[in-house]
Amino acid sequence: MLSVAVMFADSRFDYLDRVRYSIGFLTAPVFWVADIPARVSYWIDDVFVSHRDLIEENTRLREELLFAQRELQLLAGLASENSRLRALQEASISVNGKILTAEIINISSDPGSRRVLINRGAQHGVETGQALLDAYGLMGQVVEVLPFTSWVMLITDSRHGTPVQVNRNGERAIARGSRGDFPELELEYVPDTSDIVVGDLLVSSGLGQRFPKDYPVAEVTSVVHDRGQPFATIKARPLAQLDRTRHVMLIELAQNELDAQLQGVGAAVWLENDAETRNTPVEDVLAEEDVMILESDTVVPLDADPDADPEPVADARLDTTTSPAPSAGQE
Repeated sequence: MLSVAVMFADSRFDYLDRVRYSIGFLTAPVFWVADIPARVSYWIDDVFVSHRDLIEENTRLREELLFAQRELQLLAGLASENSRLRALQEASISVNGKILTAEIINISSDPGSRRVLINRGAQHGVETGQALLDAYGLMGQVVEVLPFTSWVMLITDSRHGTPVQVNRNGERAIARGSRGDFPELELEYVPDTSDIVVGDLLVSSGLGQRFPKDYPVAEVTSVVHDRGQPFATIKARPLAQLDRTRHVMLIELAQNELDAQLQGVGAAVWLENDAETRNTPVEDVLAEEDVMILESDTVVPLDADPDADPEPVADARLDTTTSPAPSAGQE
């Protein structure tokens, strides 16, 4: 009964807290002395550990560190590759046409040429002449197709010419790869009076129907005007990461893109010829004529029957408000 009463009083009124605290304080040295043998045993194990155990542990830790560093490098490489793929995907949105992703797997060992090998070939639908791009600019075009791989000639190859235009004013030129050791581009046959300055962005003009129109190509780095020469010496730096990129894309231009380029080429040639014949500014010709250029040598009115075959016309004008213009012989 006494024990029950003490337990009840302690649980209800906390009468024995001070007694319990005092007893714990007095018995603490007893527990400390009782734990001395165990602590001494642990200390002896740490002091008298064998030299072989230390070597084995050191070797194991070095191997674990090596594996951890390898995993870290792989993660860094994956992060960099992921960023490059994201940039390539964003660049592909601005290009009209069928896109085929590829990877550069080899570089030509010929010092006289700048070519790379990609892991796409005839079995993947690759054709000779297809343009190769990366996320930053034009790289080149396919020159040799094998069953599972293809060789691509870069735009910095001295045998490659790229039709470009200045993004600022639309002035056209041909960018050919330099013959020096430094991979750069040189603009050929540019008049000394041309309006091209350092820093101008060069984009593909679309002439030749090989490359997508208005895709970045290079940036002008040097312009030299020599009064004794009829042409200026202009050099440009390619925007594509020719020596660093690995992931690229092949472009097969869509039909509407080819038609647009053909219309642009034909319209420019026809308007210039017509303006010279009539001794009239090109702006006045545009205001007077209402025509649509389908091909470089074909002119049809806008209200013509779409199912009818257009007739080739050479240096002739066609007015939509009158009867069809006579042929060149009748004029």
